[in-house]
Amino acid sequence: MRRRVIHPLIWLILLLGGIGFTHKLFNQPADIIRQLLLVVFIIAAVYAVYQLLIRRRMGKEHSSYMKAVHQSKKRHHERDKNTLLKTARAKSTKKGTRPSLQRKRTTSHLTVIEGKKGKKRNRAFF
Repeated sequence: MRRRVIHPLIWLILLLGGIGFTHKLFNQPADIIRQLLLVVFIIAAVYAVYQLLIRRRMGKEHSSYMKAVHQSKKRHHERDKNTLLKTARAKSTKKGTRPSLQRKRTTSHLTVIEGKKGKKRNRAFF
């Protein structure tokens, strides 16, 4: 496997940036703090715009979707707990007993939409 080598120009840029940062750190530390506060302010402003404008547009559909996702995760988490308990109980029973046949479960959050299965298609429209 071949290692990826960093281009020397990248090393030069990183070296000059490090030299500039240490120079500014010792000569003008207040400017570094001001720049950090400016970056934090810009990030907070972008986040606020996202929260106020973008998420508000999603509206009721997105909130109902998130509610359904939460319920689905909760249901699957409970089902996983039940299967862990069943396997633990099965291990604790006698070795001579036969394991019971497990039923095939269907997922409850998926539904089948009934269509026009009995109606024959007109082959001329294909």
